[in-house]
Amino acid sequence: MTRFDLSQKKGLIIGIANQHSIAWGSARAARELGAELALTYLNDKARPHVEPLAAELGAALLCRCDVAVEAEVEQVFSEIEKHWGRLDF
Repeated sequence: MTRFDLSQKKGLIIGIANQHSIAWGSARAARELGAELALTYLNDKARPHVEPLAAELGAALLCRCDVAVEAEVEQVFSEIEKHWGRLDF
């Protein structure tokens, strides 16, 4: 089986709520394959659950993002543009 190499890749993972989230499993797998990650949390209630997970992965960015709020989505992509200049996945 060929191992994917995500080194030098920049990825955004949306939807981590806690360590039981499918998004958390995806984030861990991408990080293990070498990706740099930006993560989001839904709101202030979710932040304390997601912040330690972001730290565990060494996430480059952690941003609030309710996808139902267009301004928050735009802010995430603005932060990614400032920090990395690009997004691979």
